[in-house]
Amino acid sequence: MADASGVSFIVPCFNEVGAIEKTIRDLYESLDSTGVPFEILVVDDGSTDGTTEILRELAMDRVSVIFHEGNQGYGAAIKSGIRRSRYDRAGIIDADGTYPAESVPELLAHITGNDMVTGIRTGDVRAVPLLRRPAKWFLNRFASYLVKKKIRDVNSGLRVFRKDVVIRAWHIFPDGFSFTTTITLLCALENLKVKTIPVDYRKRKGRSKIHPLKDTYNFFLLLMRITMLFNPLRIFMPIAITTFIFSLGSLARDIIILNLTDTTVLLFLFSVIFLMIGLLADLINKRIR
Repeated sequence: MADASGVSFIVPCFNEVGAIEKTIRDLYESLDSTGVPFEILVVDDGSTDGTTEILRELAMDRVSVIFHEGNQGYGAAIKSGIRRSRYDRAGIIDADGTYPAESVPELLAHITGNDMVTGIRTGDVRAVPLLRRPAKWFLNRFASYLVKKKIRDVNSGLRVFRKDVVIRAWHIFPDGFSFTTTITLLCALENLKVKTIPVDYRKRKGRSKIHPLKDTYNFFLLLMRITMLFNPLRIFMPIAITTFIFSLGSLARDIIILNLTDTTVLLFLFSVIFLMIGLLADLINKRIR
């Protein structure tokens, strides 16, 4: 039975030898200053750079380390921490020193009455690499469109949330980097109470594990999948309407030349098909839920 009085903070970690110990100590100090019961669960996801040795020698009260045999993924590490956690509120923070542990008390101060509190990277310090900024901007805008709510940071790695938000939808959470994106979309689509707190984002220590092209593509697919699970019409309806408008344009041309072309017929049929698929998907979704 989970304890409702405290928070379990999970630190997923893979090859962060240069930052892991300071991250844990800073997080411990911040949590200890709140007076809230807490535990820190560090999940070593198969590190090979000396991180494992540092964690084995780390002896701190209320800090536990979970070791994965091999690298299973960022999301898998968070899920391992949630499985072992004792409190009904969970928090996550990246192990690379980018997120300020001193912002954790502010997040905890707002979790009562909310389902999730997210630290969004809009503070005074924003060391987001230039190559990742266009993809980050596009994903935030696309996610906002799909859920019909403004999302300013879809995949922030600093947040506190009620653990049952994840547990009741456990099967949709991936093992990769998309865990944070999934919980952001889930809360938005389920109309859960979410509060955002601006935080700094510092230059990371060590090498990033994110592959810009591969992970951006995977994020895009995830946005589509999650939206299909909760609101498929948000995807199919614009396609149906756009195709129908093109069919009208093609029909206007056919009227001028007095000849009904195959293009017009096909565009009209496609618009009807997309509309029917969207309505059917929406009906199945609502019946299942």
